[in-house]
Amino acid sequence: MNLYFIRHAETIYRPEDEDFNRPLSEKGIADAKRLIDKFKNIKIEKIYSSPYLRALNTVKGIAEQKELDIEIIDNLRERKVADNYIDDFQTFSTSQWKDFNYSLPGGESLKELQKRGLKALNKIIDNHQDEDINIIAGGHGTWLGVILNYFDKKYDYDYWKKLKMPDIFLFQCENNDVKLIQRIETSI
Repeated sequence: MNLYFIRHAETIYRPEDEDFNRPLSEKGIADAKRLIDKFKNIKIEKIYSSPYLRALNTVKGIAEQKELDIEIIDNLRERKVADNYIDDFQTFSTSQWKDFNYSLPGGESLKELQKRGLKALNKIIDNHQDEDINIIAGGHGTWLGVILNYFDKKYDYDYWKKLKMPDIFLFQCENNDVKLIQRIETSI
């Protein structure tokens, strides 16, 4: 099984928006359309997504082109930062990547996110074990970063900061194990 994990395209960030309904920017919408071309010659048989609007809207065009429904997996959602808006996201992120147990009140640690993320990844793998198919999962950068870090510590804070919107990683799975992780060039 090949699982293409797509980090959402660029968003409009406004503090007054709820995290789950943050829309794509005009660039993000255009990039999501370009992803349709990226996958037009790949037979995709299943599409999963985070319930967050930005992840859904990033893979929606591919689903429409392939005439597939999008199945929501709640555990693909982004981490909860805190109960309220924080001013210094940079310091917060650095603290989290230095200590995977660090969290703000009402927020989620990277350790908790990684555990939840692995549940989502394993659910997808278990649902399609022994199938030779291509799958897409739409999601988020921090989720992707901590999953990559689980498999190889070279995927650290500095690597996470360089993730693009959108970004694509191929997870090749065999016998319920991830055998290869490869970044796919988006040229976007």
